Amino acid sequence: MMTVEETELFLYPKLYNLNISTLGNEGMPPILRSSYDRIRESGAHLLDNGLVLILWVGANTPSKWLQEVLGVTVLDQVDPTVGNLQPFDNPASIRIRGIIDEIRAKRKQHLRLNVVRQKDKTEHIFMQFLVEDKTEQGMNYTDFLCSIHREIRNILS
Repeated sequence: MMTVEETELFLYPKLYNLNISTLGNEGMPPILRSSYDRIRESGAHLLDNGLVLILWVGANTPSKWLQEVLGVTVLDQVDPTVGNLQPFDNPASIRIRGIIDEIRAKRKQHLRLNVVRQKDKTEHIFMQFLVEDKTEQGMNYTDFLCSIHREIRNILS
């Protein structure tokens, strides 16, 4: 059974910006709103829904970042089934692995890391957790909350 905090995280996942320029040296990186509009194809983002971690890597992520964090020079070489990041002796690798370790330390169970490349066939897995984007029903997160609020007001009137 999920706690309230776990349910909240599952319903509204945290999306972290892992671009080197925004990481800083300590603490957690900035949290973005859970929308495809907030991510950049020139960077990487980590999604935490409490059950799994998804590392989304943009199509134009710099090769330096790919080399330092994932050990590859081009995006097509990224193994989406990696499960964990290999340790490399550089500040970017150490920092990002530290962020992942900090998130995992807060959870009851070990969170598997899935890597998703932009425009790959598995990108839909990542996109389904971007709750602020419109769904097939034509609602985003804000629209949904407003509709719930209207329903409650109608019931109470």
